[in-house]
Formats: sequence, C-alpha cells, structure tokens
Amino acid sequence: MLSFQTRWWLSWILVATAAILIIYWGIQHAGQTRVIRIATASSGGYYHQYGALLKEMIEQQGKYDVELIETKGSVDNRGRLLKEEADLAIIMIGSATLRNLELVAPLWQDYMHLIVRKDSKIKGIMDLQGHNIALGSKGSGYRAQSMMLLNHLGINENTIGMNEFYFSRLLDTPELEGAIVTTGMLNPDLRDVLMSGEFKLLPIELAEGYSLNHSQISTTLIQPGTYTSAAGPLPTEGVKTIGTLAVLAARPGLPDDLIDKLHTVLFSEELRRKAPVMVDLNPLEDRLLRYMPMHPASARYYNPYAGFDELSRSLSWFSQNRWLVFGLLIAIIAGWLQIKYMQRLRDLRKRNHLETGLEKIFREAVELERSQKSAKDIRLLHQQLNEALTLKNQAVSLAQGNHLNDSVLLLTTLQQCSDVMRQIEWRLAGLQVQEMSKQQAKAAALN
Repeated sequence: MLSFQTRWWLSWILVATAAILIIYWGIQHAGQTRVIRIATASSGGYYHQYGALLKEMIEQQGKYDVELIETKGSVDNRGRLLKEEADLAIIMIGSATLRNLELVAPLWQDYMHLIVRKDSKIKGIMDLQGHNIALGSKGSGYRAQSMMLLNHLGINENTIGMNEFYFSRLLDTPELEGAIVTTGMLNPDLRDVLMSGEFKLLPIELAEGYSLNHSQISTTLIQPGTYTSAAGPLPTEGVKTIGTLAVLAARPGLPDDLIDKLHTVLFSEELRRKAPVMVDLNPLEDRLLRYMPMHPASARYYNPYAGFDELSRSLSWFSQNRWLVFGLLIAIIAGWLQIKYMQRLRDLRKRNHLETGLEKIFREAVELERSQKSAKDIRLLHQQLNEALTLKNQAVSLAQGNHLNDSVLLLTTLQQCSDVMRQIEWRLAGLQVQEMSKQQAKAAALN
C-alpha cells in the first residue's frame, strides 16, 4: 500500500506527464498544415492537368489550400512522398511501388503509346534499335514503363538515340523519329502531338506475353477514333497495347479528415464530368490493389459495411490521437489523486484543529483537577463540578460527526473529565458528611 506522501508525489508526476503528452499532441497538430502538397508531373501532362482540377475543387471546399509540385513523374513522386516533400502524389503503379506509402484511390488507366512518324521505317517495337526514340526523362513513369518493356525484349537503351527527350519534342525536333509514352488518354501534350497529323500509332508486339510477367500490367486496346488529328481520327482501327493504373497515393500519417474530403471531391459528379477517364473501381475487390497498403479512411470508404464499422472509426481516431487520449487519461487519474489528496489534507487539518480543541479541554480538566484538591467550599466544588461536566460535553460535541470516536486523545480527555467529576463528587460527599456531623454535635451541645 502506497504511503500518503508517495501518493502525493505520484499525483504531481502524473500531472506533469499529462501536461507533456497534451503539449506534444498539440505540437503535432499545430504542425499539420492546412496546405496540401500534391506531386504531379510536368506542366504539359495529364497528371499536372488533373492535379490542377483537384486543386480547384479541393479549395472550393474551403478548408484546405493546395500546392501543386511539378516533378519528373511517378518515380520522382514516390521519392517526394517518402521524403515528406509532398503529401499526395499521382503514381503509375506499374512504374513505382506503393511500399511504405498508402493508396487513396485508383484514378484512371494509363496506356502505352508507340508513336512514330508516318514516313518512319519502324514497323514495331523490335525495330527501335538504331533510331532516335524519346523514352522519357529519368524519374518519370513514362521512362520506367519503357525501360521495363525494352529490358524484357532484350533491347539496350544505349542503342536508342535521344532517349531522354520528352515526347513533345517530336513537334520541333525532326531528328526524333518516335516515342514510347505511357499516359492517360486526356494528356494534353499527347493530343497536341497526334493533332499534327504527322504521326501514327503502332501496336505493341508480344503484349500478351509481356503482361504475363508483370502483375501490374494488362493487355488492352486503344480504341479507333480516340484521338483527333489533322489527317483524321486516330487510330483508324484498334491498336493492341498494354496498360496500367494511375492512382492517388499518400504519405503515411495524413489525417482521416483530409482523406474524407478527397473522397468527396474524387467521387463528385463535377469531377467525373471533367475527368471522364476516371475508373469506377473498388480497390478492395481488385485482384492487385486489394493487397496494396491503403489509408484507413480509404479502406472504410470502399468497405460496403463501413456504416456498421464505427468501432474501426473510433479505433482509428484513438490511434491518431493516442497522445491526447493518454494525456487526458493520465490527467483524470492525476486529478482524482489530487482531489483525494486535498480531501485528505482537509480532513487532517480539521482533525488537527479538533485535536487542538481536545488538548485544550484536557489541559483545563487537568487544571481543574489540581484546583479542586484545595477547595474547601461546597459551593466552589459544585461550581467546579459543573465546569467538569461542561468540559466533558464540549469534548463529546467536538467528536460527534468528525470521525474522532476512535481518538486516543478523546478517550483520555473524557476519562480525565470523568475522574475530575468523581473526585469532586467524593469531596462533596465528604464535606457534606462533615457538615452534618458538625450540625449534630452542635445540636447535642445545646440540649
């Protein structure tokens, strides 16, 4: 059993600990900026265009401001999330892994485009060696996808000239014969290149076999008439190619409120109208995305039983605010200990005050005992007897309702008062006997 003094010190230690935890929680939340940093890609691509659309619609909500970060692409975006230089990023999952990141939502499918000039002798992917082909800048999702395919086919990048060029250079660099571009259908730069009417799209050979070796890649078609060009719609017939998903990813630790706001925007009618390529895909039901790390708020959003999962929401809140919860819990315990301490201190002060009163009564009873021994007057003894009775009544009154019934001082005081009264009563009885004897002797002498 802890001593009273130990409990007193423990309560103050708990108060200090609670204060530190609450201050730490406050610092953490004070550091959570209202500015959302979204890593996109170069300004002419669809990733950046879509980021600008997100920025507009998120800021319409009124709670967050958005800062768009131009980057080299998906690989660069992943690095920025890991370094906490960005909060959200658009990532092509076939180009960069989501390890140590969190999936927020799938966005759209990116398609690989093999673009060559109309007069080019290139007939397919295996003819690229010795030609100038833009594969994308390092750090971009374009280049990552291109390199994966070329490595699979055994084509050395060093045999391809101008391979670090951005594909829009096709419009002003005649020496550049083509490009491999993996992007969404609404990419503005891609549409500008194809609009010129100087280029054609070639099918990706061996697409089926290649996709079997990569779980994040699937075979697909670029549908006829997808693009407008000066020479007529492109392509004129379906072009076999490969595709992968672009997703919105987050660095770990973003608050649930932010992700909930994002879902409100991502699944709004306005955004779906302005970005018609967005997929309607539940990642929890997808053969690939279901195994990727997902933000807890996203997992609840896509879970069809989310309405019955209040426990999960509560646990998530407690997890995010654990330092506040611990601080408040410790503060409650410390407060309770402080209240008990104050009650105990008050009781001790009251008891000390009462015991001081009892000590005074005891001393008066002792003094009364001393003075009654020399008293010879019956009237004085009666007065002292009344004083002793009064002292006893005062002691009893102090004890009532004040938990002093077991006090040794109370018992001693009552015993002292009783002894004094008994002694006075004996002396009174003796003096009365003497007085009667004197009266009888006086009466006998007169007779």
